[in-house]
Amino acid sequence: MQKISGAKALTEYILHSSKDKSNKSLLVLLVQGLLAGIYISMGAIAYLKTAASVVESGLGSFLGALIFPLGIIAVLFMQAELFTSDCMVMTAVYAGRTRIYKIFKILVIIISANIIGCVFMAFLTNMSGIFNADVMEYVRALAMKKAYMPFDQLLISGILCNIIVCTGVCLAYSCQSEVAKIAVLWLSIAGFTLSGTEHVVANVYYLFTAYFSGADIALIDIIYNILVSSIGNFIGGGIIVSGANYILAYKDIPKK
Repeated sequence: MQKISGAKALTEYILHSSKDKSNKSLLVLLVQGLLAGIYISMGAIAYLKTAASVVESGLGSFLGALIFPLGIIAVLFMQAELFTSDCMVMTAVYAGRTRIYKIFKILVIIISANIIGCVFMAFLTNMSGIFNADVMEYVRALAMKKAYMPFDQLLISGILCNIIVCTGVCLAYSCQSEVAKIAVLWLSIAGFTLSGTEHVVANVYYLFTAYFSGADIALIDIIYNILVSSIGNFIGGGIIVSGANYILAYKDIPKK
């Protein structure tokens, strides 16, 4: 990956990435999206087992936050397609390189595949019995909080989440060495995890893990969280982060 620095270089990289995504076949997008859901679930599994196993809840959350970034680091290095960071392909719309309906089509495919990957991992989690009673109780409590979060709080939390996540991804893109990429992404995603904000893909894993275990959550409650948090994530990454970078760079980016 070439060295990227500043809003102009970052915007050019995202435009190149957007063109690459638009040229991928449906099957490739689905497989890469499925893998991203699996990778995020891997980070969530490690987080839950760590956070629920420490008596002091604050320390448990901190230690869990140090492990969760494994998932997004895997997404970046394994070139999977994750909805939250992919929201930044909206830059191509701002630059006049594509139509917004084409971007929405790509994002719908990716988030659908992300959801399938997370549901698959949630099913495997319950069938394998890797969570003991304490971890499962922790998951249920977390899922109940997310499922019944008020609309405005859920939306704003989703916006804040993807501002943090996409900023971390932008920092990683700006690093030349692989070690630096891992370091900045690790710190950024640990910060997001500690914030407790709403990441739609991670939420799918938490909610379905609780649902499959018999928690008092209806499918309509899960759908509510997915829809609202995904809108918030899109605003945070697709409008605020990518929009701000494009405003800084648009004079130097050729329009097509």
